[in-house]
This record gives sequence, C-alpha cells and structure tokens, in this order.
Amino acid sequence: MNPVMRIFQDAAEDFRQAQSHDDLWHRLNRHLAGVGITGVLYGLDAVTTPGQADYRLLSSLNPEWLREKFDRGLFYTDAYVDLSVTQTEPILWSDTSHVALQKLSPLARQSLDLDYDYGVTTGVTFPIRFANGLGFSSFGCHAAGMSWPEFDALWAHGQAGLSGILHAFDSLLRRDHLGGLYGLTTGERDCLQWLAAGLLQKNIADRMRLTERQVGVRISRACAKLRARTSTQAVARALVLGMIEV
Repeated sequence: MNPVMRIFQDAAEDFRQAQSHDDLWHRLNRHLAGVGITGVLYGLDAVTTPGQADYRLLSSLNPEWLREKFDRGLFYTDAYVDLSVTQTEPILWSDTSHVALQKLSPLARQSLDLDYDYGVTTGVTFPIRFANGLGFSSFGCHAAGMSWPEFDALWAHGQAGLSGILHAFDSLLRRDHLGGLYGLTTGERDCLQWLAAGLLQKNIADRMRLTERQVGVRISRACAKLRARTSTQAVARALVLGMIEV
C-alpha cells in the first residue's frame, strides 16, 4: 500500500476513537504534524444568509496572528477565506493566480500583509461542501519553515492521503461532535426540531411540558449559540449542519 494512503487509513481509524470535538481536533493536528503540517485553521458554516459567512473556527495557528485578523476586521476580507467559500478545489498558497494584488481591496491587502508579517505563507486552503452545497467547511493547512516549492512537492506526492485525512475529520466532526462544538443542549435542539416540524412556540411548550417562556429561552439560547439572528435562521443552520432533521 502507498505509504501516504496508509497514513490516511491510520488517521481515519484513530479519529473514530475520539471522545469529543477537542479530542478529535488534537488527533487531526497530531497526524498532520507527521506529514509536515505545523498548524491548521478549520472553519464550518451553513449558508443561511446570501453573501454572509460566519465560520465556527478551530485553530492551531499562531493565536496572535488570528487575534489580530479579527481585531483589525481582516478575517472575512481575507482573499483565501473568500476563496474557501467560492471555490471547491484545493488552493495552493503558492498559486498567486488566485490572488491578483491589483484586484484586492485595501483590507484584503492588509490581511495578506499580516500573513507575511507572521510568516503564514506556505500551505493550502482546502474547501469542502456538503448538504447539496448549502454547508461548507474549509481547512487552511500551514507548513512553517517550508518554501513554496517544497510544500508543492509534498502536496503533489501526498494529496490523496492528506485529502482523505481532512475529509475524514470533517465528516466525523459533523456526524458525532457538533453538539460539543456548538454547545447546544438536548432541550435547545428539541425546540429547534419542533420548530422545523412547523409547531408554534405554544405547541412546543405543550409537547415538552414547559412554559412558553421556558421554550422561548431555549430558542434564544440556541440562536445565540448558532449565531443566528432569528429562529428561522437557527433552524436552517441546524438543518444544514445535520443537528436536526425534517
């Protein structure tokens, strides 16, 4: 068997032993470190508002770099974050044809400059689509200390195995560990499930043997955890992410 594919199979088996999303995240970083990836940024979201992304993030990259991205309002103007939403194929950071400097907005240029200041310049952006394209996740895999040609050679040799590792992590996280990632309680999820079935808040209260106020509190908390402005948006996000079913 190809050694890279063996790495993928070993990682996928290891991932299935994870007890939580944090445990799964640590296992991903350990396996990627074995092939030269020194840091990962993972984002997950569902399309609920056209043109608006609000990733739920996990990161093992430099926390100061990420904090400055958000403090200066640069994260969602970043060219590679934009590409992670609009593209479906891996984007090597060495492929500058995707980032034409003359076409970047001032904030996008500042974001790119910040990457160079912190040395976050070598790696790949790896987008994933699910739920008929309504859900999307993305990895930014950074290889500190590698040149572009070195990483491109690594990717050319091991793309199948690396892609398999990333897909396996994403699939298992969404299947088994979204509750922990978003922090929804069983009661909050049940309220969203009943909303998705078309019940009014009063009817949900009767079904769950709660007061309408208690149901309203659970729905409000679910909206906050899912970063949804309305209960309708919260239901849509939960449906796309697979937390509830119709």
